[in-house]
Amino acid sequence: MEKNQTEGQSELLSSSFEQLDPSLRAKLEGTQSKVLYAEKQYIHYAGDEAKHLFFVNRGAVRITKCSESGKEFIIKDLTQGEWFGVIGCFGGGTRPNDAIALAETELIQFSLTDFMAVADQNPQLWHCISHQLAQYVVHYNRRLEDIVFQPLMERTKAMLAQLSRWQNTDTLAMSQMDLACLLGVTKEAVGLQLNKLQAEGVISLGYKKIHIHASFDRNPTV
Repeated sequence: MEKNQTEGQSELLSSSFEQLDPSLRAKLEGTQSKVLYAEKQYIHYAGDEAKHLFFVNRGAVRITKCSESGKEFIIKDLTQGEWFGVIGCFGGGTRPNDAIALAETELIQFSLTDFMAVADQNPQLWHCISHQLAQYVVHYNRRLEDIVFQPLMERTKAMLAQLSRWQNTDTLAMSQMDLACLLGVTKEAVGLQLNKLQAEGVISLGYKKIHIHASFDRNPTV
């Protein structure tokens, strides 16, 4: 399905940008366009030239990385109100990862050239970008600490709790392979953890579904 691009008013902005002066927000919103992506449609591939910043206006986006052998690692699932594309635009100039729409998704996109023209005249925008980059550092640092210090069972429970909050449901539309990719482990390893949790009666496993029971600990130590 072709992406559908339209001009439109923004429902911006996330916490990093919402404190902007109204006049500056108006300038920024004047450079935007809306783009609609179908479910499972790629927004960009790793290695693509980074020409736009993106804001998730509706839907969900998955950021992933594939190895040369084809193994996928899910870096982050983004939902309404989140930005992405910052690292590619203000890093090496190319996309470090793939981005794919998990459902029909409406993005607000900003041309990097237009954004920088506004930012150069309004340094307040650069503070917003710095905040976004800091959030990425916090996210990646937390992932690294979890891998190094936390047992896989605790990481699995924490991820299930987080996904339940993200999807706003107790029945997660997710396969065991998807969960393994999010955790950066094999399907077999995460399967052992899920089977233990099912044996404890706190989750139920189905075809590409994981149901979380009321007895599940939603505040794990991770």
